[in-house]
Amino acid sequence: MKNLEWCIYTYRHRKAFEYCVKRYIREPVLREEMLRRAAVHDMDKMIMYLFMDQKSAQEMHVRTQPHHLENDLPRTYEDFVETVIDYECAPYTKPDKPLNAYDFTYLLMDWKALDEETGNKLISVMEEIGIANSTTYIDDEEGQKYISSLEDVTEEMIYEEILTYINEHRDNALDMVLEHVRKNRQG
Repeated sequence: MKNLEWCIYTYRHRKAFEYCVKRYIREPVLREEMLRRAAVHDMDKMIMYLFMDQKSAQEMHVRTQPHHLENDLPRTYEDFVETVIDYECAPYTKPDKPLNAYDFTYLLMDWKALDEETGNKLISVMEEIGIANSTTYIDDEEGQKYISSLEDVTEEMIYEEILTYINEHRDNALDMVLEHVRKNRQG
């Protein structure tokens, strides 16, 4: 499998994202929406990894997903919640990203990589869902135990996740793959 190590990295991240949604989102309507988003979170990237190099897949993902603040896409409240959960779950599976959402947002604001208005929106979301603090995943024994159970991600697990996504979201996934194949044939 092409980019197997990146698929494993993203698979584990997706499971941490879902875990954090279940742990932190209590309001029923928002929880339902965020669980729906958890089912598709970063799946475009997983599929692109099968056909593209990691850097190109990551760049395309960031350009096209409103939970990434590096683009100029319009954003809903739910997109900001997805951003916050994405930041919050990073330390669970990404040793290179040890800060939780609260600390990471302030770091981005200090670096001027995030404007004050957007940073304040993210902090407001964190306050609403109860994670506007410097607590780390190290304090979450249950989360650590769950994530450690995902150490042995296999190629078969990756393929199963991708096939499930394609079967359940044909309008998104299949069109994206076909567009990539068409572009490669033309150029």
